[in-house]
Amino acid sequence: MNVRRIISTWVVLLAFLVAGSLLAQEAATPPAVGADAGALIARIGVLLTDVDRLESQLEVAQGEFRLIRQRRIVDKKVEALEKINALAEVVASREKEGGEASTEREQATGFLLRATPLIQQHVQRVEKALESVAKDPTALSGSERSDLERLVQLESERVNSTYRALLANVEHLELLGLPSEAARAFLERKLVDRAEDLVARIEVAQDDAQALKARLKAEAGDSEVKARVVAANRRLQDSTDMLSATIALLRDAGVEASAYQAVLVEHTGKIGTDLLDSRVAVRLVDQWTESVRAWVSKSGPGWLVRLFFFLLILALARLLAGLVRRLVSRAVAASKFGLSQLLQRMIINTATQTVWVIGFLIALAQFGISLAPLLAGLGIAGFIVGFALQDTLSNFASGMMILLYRPYDVGDAIEAGGVFGKVNKMNLVSTTILTVDNQTLVIPNSKIWGDVIKNVTAQTQRRVDMLFGISYQDDIPQAEKLFEAILAAHPKVLADPEPVVRLHNLGDSSVDFIVRPWVETDDYWEVFWDVTRTVKMRCDEEGISIPYPQQDLHLYTASPEVLDPQPGKDRTP
Repeated sequence: MNVRRIISTWVVLLAFLVAGSLLAQEAATPPAVGADAGALIARIGVLLTDVDRLESQLEVAQGEFRLIRQRRIVDKKVEALEKINALAEVVASREKEGGEASTEREQATGFLLRATPLIQQHVQRVEKALESVAKDPTALSGSERSDLERLVQLESERVNSTYRALLANVEHLELLGLPSEAARAFLERKLVDRAEDLVARIEVAQDDAQALKARLKAEAGDSEVKARVVAANRRLQDSTDMLSATIALLRDAGVEASAYQAVLVEHTGKIGTDLLDSRVAVRLVDQWTESVRAWVSKSGPGWLVRLFFFLLILALARLLAGLVRRLVSRAVAASKFGLSQLLQRMIINTATQTVWVIGFLIALAQFGISLAPLLAGLGIAGFIVGFALQDTLSNFASGMMILLYRPYDVGDAIEAGGVFGKVNKMNLVSTTILTVDNQTLVIPNSKIWGDVIKNVTAQTQRRVDMLFGISYQDDIPQAEKLFEAILAAHPKVLADPEPVVRLHNLGDSSVDFIVRPWVETDDYWEVFWDVTRTVKMRCDEEGISIPYPQQDLHLYTASPEVLDPQPGKDRTP
């Protein structure tokens, strides 16, 4: 029979499921103590009479009328069972309060005992209906599998609703002290069988889903395989939901369900309050321990071999990276291109890290990890990180420009970014400068490249600019000869270019000479300090004064008439 026709037939019976699911809820809600037992008994009698009449009509009904009769019968049975349970609770409540309810008890007892076999028959009927639709899905298409799973889900919910109705019946038998052992044994047996069937169904569904996923990898563009995967996943999900509902019924019936709960946790991966049950936790630990033991005995040797080769490849990559570092270091050191230290370090580190990355990727391949998705993921991650670190990329770009144009190198004394000092180390993001007072400053390369860079040690020779002043009363030629002699006598002052000594300025307090010798860059400060000291000592010996800033104050004396044009006059106001 076509699956779609089965579905169209059973959709009409969906109301049975809804009505049955309300059964336990209504049974769990006790009526008011003062409910009219007589009205309940009368209504139950009417409903049971209607059921007998409709069942006799069902034997000759066909087509749509048969489905209508079936739906009406289910509705009547559900309502009758609700009224029977309500009557039992009314009787129990009156007897608990010490009231007389012998007539009502007799009626309730009869109804309950009559309902028990009817519900059991209904349990067997809906189980048979479930078995009739739960066919082998392997020969079905993906869409047919999905339709079949929906139908199985509907029938399974009908089964659970019927089990809840039977549980309510057993509880009300016990409420009135009636024999319930047989009914409870029947219910427990059915629930245990149901749970074990669902455990097996979950295992089959999981194997089927895994096989289809493996097939989908090989046939990624096959829409039929994709539909089968969706149906298999839904079957697995529906099966775990059914098992969860069955476990709840088992617990309500007082049946041990820890074994089934452990299976549910293992397959769904949802760890919650179930682990508070020590029996569930112990069973899970036993199952996981057995799984690990089986995996080690089956796959352990292979993984040990893979781990050995993984570590071996990493060790070889480390040795090869060290060898590459030494070879590249020698090559860049012997290069005739005059590479900067930053560029040399970059080339060495890039070559070494490339060997490491290649070795690591080859080592990962030993565990069956595909490198293509990994590389694609690294590319996407690099794009995201690059977008988030725009300032860092700006520093990186500035570092590349510094690397390319080489305005300074490690060991140079520079003034950049508002800081003066010696370049201690560099990378593509920042430059570390050691100031003359031994402070370490790390400056982003974007701050340096975007400003003026003053490299005071880029040239091999530097000119020392000094300014000395003598008094206006001193002999200018004598001072010139003195300065020239001091420069000529210093061993670190270069003869070429020739030192310069010139009268430069007539200041407010002194006659200023510029003294500009040329020196090797490393000798700059030594010459500056030596010449300054020697000039002071020789000027003192030669009697040449070095004036400090001064001002002349001239005082003029006025006549008495100017100071007091009207002598003798009292100027007291």
